[in-house]
Amino acid sequence: MTVSTSASSTPVTPTSPSTSTSPSTSPMHARLVVAAWLFSDIASLFGSALSGLAVPWMVLNLTHNTAATGIVSAVQLGTLVAANLVSGPLIDKLGPTRISISCDIASACCIALIPLLWFLHLFSIPALIVIVAVVGALRGPANSSKSVLSPSVAQFSKQPMERITGLSGTTERMASTIGSAAGGVIIGVVGGPYALVFTSLGLIIGAILTATIVRPALLPIIRASQTQTAASADTGSGQSALSTDGTRQPDGQTGAASAHSRAKGDVKSAVSRYGKDLAAGWKSLMALPMVFGLTLIPAITNMIDIAWTDVLTPAWVLSQHLGSQTLGMLFASLTFPAMISSMIATVLASRLPRFPVFIIGYLLVGAPRYLAMAFNAPTSIVVATLIIGGIGSGFLNPILSATIYERIPGNSRGKIISLTSAISWGLMPIGSLLGGFMSHILGLNITLGILGIAYLIITMLPLFVPALRHFERITPETSQQHDIAAQ
Repeated sequence: MTVSTSASSTPVTPTSPSTSTSPSTSPMHARLVVAAWLFSDIASLFGSALSGLAVPWMVLNLTHNTAATGIVSAVQLGTLVAANLVSGPLIDKLGPTRISISCDIASACCIALIPLLWFLHLFSIPALIVIVAVVGALRGPANSSKSVLSPSVAQFSKQPMERITGLSGTTERMASTIGSAAGGVIIGVVGGPYALVFTSLGLIIGAILTATIVRPALLPIIRASQTQTAASADTGSGQSALSTDGTRQPDGQTGAASAHSRAKGDVKSAVSRYGKDLAAGWKSLMALPMVFGLTLIPAITNMIDIAWTDVLTPAWVLSQHLGSQTLGMLFASLTFPAMISSMIATVLASRLPRFPVFIIGYLLVGAPRYLAMAFNAPTSIVVATLIIGGIGSGFLNPILSATIYERIPGNSRGKIISLTSAISWGLMPIGSLLGGFMSHILGLNITLGILGIAYLIITMLPLFVPALRHFERITPETSQQHDIAAQ
C-alpha cells in the first residue's frame, strides 16, 4: 500500500468564461466523461497492480534472492522518479492527455516484450532490467499527466475537488484490489511472464478511453489554462516579436546560414526555457512549505511500503510455504477495504476534520501489519490487520490530496505536480534496495520490525511539528489569491 501525493494539483476556480465549463454540457455528458476518466485509470492501474505482483514473484522464484528482487524494482522506480523530475514542463507544453495516451501505449508495447522473450526462450534478468527501466521512464510522465487532469475533470463536471479526489482514490484501490486478487490467480494459472499480457491490455484500454472520450471533452479547458499561462509568461518577459512556435525570429539573416543559426539558437533557447521552467517549479514548491512537508511524509512511507510490497511480503509468503494466491489475498485484504473506505470518504471527507483523520489513518495502516508479520502471526491475524489498515488508509489520499490541491497555483500545476510526484516516489527505489538487502543481511523478521517502528515514528511527526498541522480548508477566494501571487 502506498499513499502517494503524485496526484497533486489544485481545485480550479473559473476566473473567466473561457475557463469555465460550458453551460451546454449536459449532466449525462459530464457523468460519462468522469466515468471514462475513472475507468481509464482502473484499466491502466489494474495492469500496473498486476505487473507489480508478477514481476517480483517471477524474479524471486527465478533467483531465490531478495536482493535481486529489490534491484529490479529499484531500477524501474528510479527511472520513474527521474522522468518525473524533468517531465513537468513537457506536460504543460504538450498537454496531459497527449502525454498520458502516448506513454500508456508505449508502456504496453514494452511490457509485452517480457512474455514474448519468455516464449522465445530469450528471457534473462538483464533483459528484464532494461525493459523495466524503460517502462519506469514512461510511467512517470503518464502518472503525472493523469493527476494533472483531476482539476479539469472537477471543473468540467462541476464537482467538489474532494469528491473527485475521493473517486480517484476509490478507483486506485479498486484497480489494486482487482489486480492483486485476480493477479494471484492469473499468475498461478498462466505463470508470471504470461500474466503480463493482461498488464499490456489494461494500459491499452486506458489509453483508448482517454483518447476517445476524456481528451475531446477536456481539451478546451486544458487549452484555455495553457493559453492563460503562456499569456502571463509573455507579458512578464516583455517579448513581443515571437514566431508561431514561441521563439523570437532574428532580423537581417537569410539563407542557409540564417536557417542553421536559427535552428541552433532555437535548440539553445528551448533548453534554456526548459531549465527555467524546472527551476520555476522548484521555486514555486519551496514557497509552499505545507505542500512540501505533506509530500515528504508519504515519500518516506512510500519507501517503506514499496519494500513491503515488492520484497518483504512475497518473501514472507514463501517463508510460510504459501503460494501466489495467498500473496494476492494479502494485497487484496489491504486494498479492498481501502477501496470501500475511500468510497465512504468521497461522501464524508469534506465534512470530517482533516488532521485527526490523517493521524488515525496512518496509525491503522502503518506499523501493525509490519509487526504482525515480523512476529509470524497466523495468516488469519495478518489478514485481519490488513483489513483494519485498509479501512484507515482509504481516507488518507482524499485528505492529503485535497489539502495539497488547495495550495498549488493553477498556472504551475504541471511543474509542481511532477515535482511532488518525483519527491513522493523519489525514495521508493531506495526502499526496494533497503528491503532486499536488509532482509538478506538481518533476516526477514528483524527487517519487518525495524521498518514498522520507523513507519510509526515518521507518520506521527505532525503531532510534534506545528508547521505540519495546518490542514485547514482554503476557500476559493484564497485559492485564487495563490494563483495571482504565483504569476
